[in-house]
Amino acid sequence: MTLLDAHLEQISLCAASIAELPYDPSGNRRNTTFNLNGGGSTILGGGANAVRAPRRNTAVAAVLGTDLVEKIRRGGGGGAGTGLGYRTFDGSNKNEVDVEVLLEGAEKLLGVYPIPGARERIASMRQRHRRLEASIEHYEYRIAEQTTQLGRLNRSREYMDDEPGEIEAPVEALVFVPMTEEDLKREEDEVRQLEQKKRGLEDRNALRNGARGFAQQVLAGAPKLYSKHTSQTARFEATRPIYRNAVEGGLIKGQIPTELGGTSNNLIDAAIVIEEFFAVEPSAALTILGTGLGLTPLILAGSAVQHDTFLKPFLSGDGEPLAAFVHSEPGGTANWLEKGAPGLQTTAWKDGNEWVVNGEKLWTTNSGGWGQRGADLQCVVCRQSPPNIPQDPNSDPVSNILILIVTGEEIANNEPSAYTVVSDPELVGYISTNGPHSRFTNFRVPSANLLCPPGRGAQTVEQTFGCSAALVGAMSVGIMRAAFEAALKFCKADARGGTVPIIKKQSVADKLIDIKMRVEAARALTWKALSTLENGPCGWENKLEIALEAKIWCSDQAPKAVVDAMSIVGMKSYDKDLPFSRLLEDAVCLPLFDGGNIGVRRRQLERIFQKEDYEPWAATYT
Repeated sequence: MTLLDAHLEQISLCAASIAELPYDPSGNRRNTTFNLNGGGSTILGGGANAVRAPRRNTAVAAVLGTDLVEKIRRGGGGGAGTGLGYRTFDGSNKNEVDVEVLLEGAEKLLGVYPIPGARERIASMRQRHRRLEASIEHYEYRIAEQTTQLGRLNRSREYMDDEPGEIEAPVEALVFVPMTEEDLKREEDEVRQLEQKKRGLEDRNALRNGARGFAQQVLAGAPKLYSKHTSQTARFEATRPIYRNAVEGGLIKGQIPTELGGTSNNLIDAAIVIEEFFAVEPSAALTILGTGLGLTPLILAGSAVQHDTFLKPFLSGDGEPLAAFVHSEPGGTANWLEKGAPGLQTTAWKDGNEWVVNGEKLWTTNSGGWGQRGADLQCVVCRQSPPNIPQDPNSDPVSNILILIVTGEEIANNEPSAYTVVSDPELVGYISTNGPHSRFTNFRVPSANLLCPPGRGAQTVEQTFGCSAALVGAMSVGIMRAAFEAALKFCKADARGGTVPIIKKQSVADKLIDIKMRVEAARALTWKALSTLENGPCGWENKLEIALEAKIWCSDQAPKAVVDAMSIVGMKSYDKDLPFSRLLEDAVCLPLFDGGNIGVRRRQLERIFQKEDYEPWAATYT
């Protein structure tokens, strides 16, 4: 059924519904009955006055304007119920419907009450109407031409008279292009694609508004909960109600792809949420987003059974389930895959149907869990080896890397000493997050919890950090945006002892312009990297390259943007009543964490550049 058929069917149904309206027993007039709020009271519409022309001073008429209302009436668009008055019947008015006028009126009404997809349909209907007009004019011309020829034949046969002159064609005859079923189908497909694109934009706007609302109404209250506490652990525990609200609001489920039961459509949507969160409260936001990072190895490498088993708590929308990606170690992991180096010190070896884990981890967001008894799910990166056995300097470290899933159930089934939180380091920034120093001692994990067997773990680690690298770009955008907005507000309101607000000073404006351009460039690079990771036809290393560039450049720019904003505001920016000192404390960590820019991320880029088959722009134009 075409779109036009659907509209005609709807009009027919409406007409039938009107014809079946009940009658008023007193006046035998048709009435419309309205039920108020589902109760017993009703209002009868219509009645004795229903046959009179409706008032023209209606809301619809006011929107359309007098001239357009008259055009609609003259063009056959009036009638009972329209509020525009009846059409008039006289010798000079054929009362043919003027489609152009009706479409113009519809466009005006959309300015007051927008309907998704309506403007695209109007454009399609206008194009179709013009093509039909061209077809009609073509056939009218052909009929006139054939009528003249027929008359000429009749006259020559009956009167043997001279043939009259041929009919003159219109000076600007429209070219006839017949409307085929393929044309109609193509137009409908185009309209459908436009509607889909518009829905996508509307969904993205709704996502941004929802994330901004949560950030401003929930996350913004986190400092009041945790700032009164004096330890990192206590501050983390104080954010538990915030995290519970995030779970109930679908923000944990929103970090799981739709094909696995979550609501995440793409990585750009994740970047939008992260930016809104970090523009308001980076510290509490990192706990929410840390769970997404912790689930990433499971999402990337898990089997269908593991997805069903281990994702269930994070899809339920209940409780406060935490996840953690457990990779970093106290001795550092920048060179963890270097041949001949000690390698990872957290080891795992097979003992029957179990893996036995020994070693220590540090800087692993959320791994301590609520109550310091471990996160609900930890993806623990290990080196295959019995404990206290050095790595073979002649072996390839990649061949020994595996990943195990550790849940709260496994922690409960082990001895209390098998998993302990040694300490929770006090941080300068992100003062409510949890990244503890933890220890595994002969910790036993069922073999079914093996996520990546030896030899496959390193690839999953790289893919996990590749996705997170680009998302650090979104964190950087959020912090830079907050600094710009705070500086702009200050510069518009404060004269700093002068006669005009300082934004009117060229040096101040130049600094603001620089910060704003950094924000826009960082967002564009981040979105480019995330789109390439998901949709790029290029190879993995080309995708990784763009993600690394997003992490390095954006996180390097964030502290500079905050410092520039502070230089505009002056000494006042050091006041804790303003957000700049807090933003700076959080911004300076971005180049350091998630694989430091110097020790890890630039070295990854360096190795990519050194390859013989490296193509510098392979991912640029995808």
